[in-house]
Amino acid sequence: MMEDEDRLAKILWEVELKRLNESLPKVRKPLSSLLEENEPHYTTVIGERVTFNKAELKDVASLVPKDSLASISLPILIIKEWGSKKGVYTIQGNESERALINAILKKPRENRYVYLPDILELSKRIPSLIVFGFQFSSDELIL
Repeated sequence: MMEDEDRLAKILWEVELKRLNESLPKVRKPLSSLLEENEPHYTTVIGERVTFNKAELKDVASLVPKDSLASISLPILIIKEWGSKKGVYTIQGNESERALINAILKKPRENRYVYLPDILELSKRIPSLIVFGFQFSSDELIL
């Protein structure tokens, strides 16, 4: 009986997380490619087209060496994990992507976590370049 309730609860959480993660990109694109596109955009997991702001792309491109542009894929994923403390988010991505976010926030290059004031700063400065996702545990992002 308890096993069935646990399984049902897990299914309900997965459905809810899937709905919350509908805005996540199906595929992230390299910054170098986006700078060359006439209408830079990405497609969400449910097929919606989301446009990047060109001024924001140029702004972040100015913060990184030219040879690193291809190693930064956008949008940057900011993940809220179910079990983490209130107001704590994780920068999902490679070292170059974390370094970019940390450069904007004036934090140490290797930092992996952002907090609510950081989220507000990022949402003001580069709103079209970040997207928020939610996951139940550190090993599964439900799309």
